[in-house]
Order: sequence, then C-alpha cells, then structure tokens
Amino acid sequence: MNPFFTSAVVCNTGPLIGLARVGMVDLPSRLFPNVIIPDEVRDELLVNESPDRAEIEVILKSVRMHPRQSQPDLLLQAELDSGEASVISAAMNLALPSVILDERKARRIASQIYGLQVKGSAGLLVEAKSRGMIDAVRPYLEGMIDGGYFLGPTLVEACLTAAGEV
Repeated sequence: MNPFFTSAVVCNTGPLIGLARVGMVDLPSRLFPNVIIPDEVRDELLVNESPDRAEIEVILKSVRMHPRQSQPDLLLQAELDSGEASVISAAMNLALPSVILDERKARRIASQIYGLQVKGSAGLLVEAKSRGMIDAVRPYLEGMIDGGYFLGPTLVEACLTAAGEV
C-alpha cells in the first residue's frame, strides 16, 4: 500500500466538489483511516446551493471536523483562500503529513514550503483504481470535467498514464 494513505489526511473543498460531481465524494473516507475537514472548508462546502449539496452533507457527517483556529500564518493568509490555508494549518497543527488539495498554488506551497505530502482528486482516483475500487480512471476524470470541474490536460494525461489507461 502507498504510505501516503496510511495516516489521517486533511481535505480541502475542491476535491470534494470534484469527486461529488462523479458520485465519488466518499472516496477520501474509503482511502484514508481518518479524514479531517477544517470548519472553513465545511463552510465553503455549504455556502452555495449546488446539485452536489445533499451528497456533500452526507459525507460531512462521516469525517472529523477540525475547529476554527487562530489565523493561519501570514504566508498562507496572503497567498491562499481561507479553505486552503486552513487545510495546511490544520495539517501542521495536528502533525499530519498529508493533505488533499487540487489548486496548483496551494499544492506547491503545501509541499515545497511546509513539507506536506499532497494528493488531489485525480490522484485519489488513480489510487482507487490501483486498489480495485474502480475499473477505470478516465470516465471519472471526464465526468468531473464535463461537470465543470477544471482539471488541466497535462494532469489528466499524467493520471491516465499512471493508471495504465493511455
């Protein structure tokens, strides 16, 4: 098993929305022993009425919430939105090595500055295929894109290659 998936993880808004668009919002909970969602992320998920709202409300009942903390450090406040900043802050405060983030800038800051291991929604789908939870990654990636969730072509190609679907 990939060591990334052996500990708890802190998850951001975007991956949950993207996965909800293809009926896979529960994937983080299926891959990790404990999924933590900061209050800021919960608030972002519930602020808008969306077609995924019911599915997201269900998954929020099965994850551990991380209470709002004091302000994240100045770098995080200046460079990221409140959800992304709270994910990195929660991981650091809880001494967890891993986060789930899709936004490129947040991923770079989490990994290069804070030393966190980072996966995104597409990487979770690749892991799900490697574990036999899904037969193919491509239909989920295409469904996310068709549902209006942005995944860059380079990322899609890399995930399809990693999943052996090229």
